[in-house]
Amino acid sequence: MTSDSYPVYKVKSHMALPDPHMPPDRFHHAIFVETSKDGSGTLYHVTGDVTSANGMSYESRESPDPAQLEGFHSKELLGYTGSDGHPQQWNALLASLPTPPQQKASNPKNQGRVEPFKEKLGDYEYVFYADGEERKPLWKCTEWIEWHAIPALWKHGLIRSSDQ
Repeated sequence: MTSDSYPVYKVKSHMALPDPHMPPDRFHHAIFVETSKDGSGTLYHVTGDVTSANGMSYESRESPDPAQLEGFHSKELLGYTGSDGHPQQWNALLASLPTPPQQKASNPKNQGRVEPFKEKLGDYEYVFYADGEERKPLWKCTEWIEWHAIPALWKHGLIRSSDQ
């Protein structure tokens, strides 16, 4: 039995609220699998923020063609996936990947300003960076897509380079 092939894209969109602790001109990153002739399909990404206690969460949802959505920036073809493994195998794999944890909190010693922390000791207990101390880079949706999701999808054969 043969399966249909669906194009897989990396999608970038403008963020509604840029993070002051991240480099400027960052975009929200997601993976989009186009499953219908009208350009609609399934969007895979992490949502939320790195200030909330649970950090960011994995999400997949039906979506129109991202190019039709407000805030759209770009769509880059990554490869193709077979309809036989989509969306079940995709969700199983992507839901198993680590997601960006909480990495920022309100610092009472700095007038409650929300800032990155070095270590979380417990609920509402953090070790913050000292002024001038080198900070570990934050990781969010971009890093989840680039470091975790795309490599895992290639490794498990869920993305391939041709539509054959």
